[in-house]
Amino acid sequence: MNNYLFFLGHQPRISTAEIEAVFSAKNFDYNLESGDKNILKLTTKKNIDPSILIEQLGGTVKITEQIADTNNVNDTIINFLQMAQPTGKIQFALNGKNNKYLSLEIKKILKKSGRSVRYIEIKNTASILHNNLIKKQGDFTLINDEIYITRAIQPIEDFVERDFGRPSANSKSGMLPPKLAKIMLNLAKVDKKTILLDPFCGSGTILMEAAVLGIDKMYGADISQKAITDTDKNLQWIKENKKLFNLSYQLHISDISKIDKYIEKNSIDAIVSEPYMGSPLHGSENEKTLRAQADELGELYISAFQAFQKILKKNGAVIFIIPSFIYKNNWITIDCMERIEKIGFTIIPFSKENKFLQYHRPSQKLARNIWRFKKL
Repeated sequence: MNNYLFFLGHQPRISTAEIEAVFSAKNFDYNLESGDKNILKLTTKKNIDPSILIEQLGGTVKITEQIADTNNVNDTIINFLQMAQPTGKIQFALNGKNNKYLSLEIKKILKKSGRSVRYIEIKNTASILHNNLIKKQGDFTLINDEIYITRAIQPIEDFVERDFGRPSANSKSGMLPPKLAKIMLNLAKVDKKTILLDPFCGSGTILMEAAVLGIDKMYGADISQKAITDTDKNLQWIKENKKLFNLSYQLHISDISKIDKYIEKNSIDAIVSEPYMGSPLHGSENEKTLRAQADELGELYISAFQAFQKILKKNGAVIFIIPSFIYKNNWITIDCMERIEKIGFTIIPFSKENKFLQYHRPSQKLARNIWRFKKL
């Protein structure tokens, strides 16, 4: 059996659901165990390639692979380092219980053997990247006498480039983070053959992440001409930047209720979208204002699902954000689930405990609630 640790981002429940969706789509036989709140242990008979997997995932910060289950940590790490770095200065890092004491002992033994050694104190994954410890196989994690070597870290700079380096963005509209866009796509279990639609495409974040995942046939729509122009610029940029020569897309200016006029019926495999979520909140809104906004958004989303029912294939997936608003420590929610089900959709819960996944930071007045639906 092969054991891996997945170090999760700041929304561990969402990251866990993403990993489950990805491995389920790959038909892997696997077992997941929770360790610390931000660490998952995955056991599988198959070998996985963490360097490829980390490029697919949006919510995993680091993937490590077990190299030993031993009572003699020092000898195991020393032998591993001498084989991995046979010449030059040995560079390594160790995370876990008593890591500083163990690292000093390892360094002392290696120096006695005639090797030059540098111990690196890791503050974040950027430290691993900047010290080239993936290639050198020098970043270790010790958990319950199990030794893991870091195989891959999240491509932070790529996400930053797609977030802030894109040609067009609209900061006033509350841009969807690229990591969350990628997570949503994985929750929909998309693959390269998926025909995808984002009917509220904004500046194209979801479509950009879909292109990076290898999807080359997609549609985008938005009621705003600026949004369509921005999306087109961004998709052309990602196409050239990533050399995605097979990427094909169509963009339409459309009210959501009329989108079926532009897209063939029963032609879409998956819809992944963050819709319009109301006017930006300042924290001074009263309950009446928030409830009125929730009611208006509910009607908009019903219109959206009525259109989805026409253009989505049977059993097609919808990953859709439905917001909720906080008022005096209570959530004001949008009541539209029964009506969506009557249109011809069923809710696919993410677990027995969670029908939806909430993406929220304590300082925010709005929560993004991620729902998964299937067309009947």
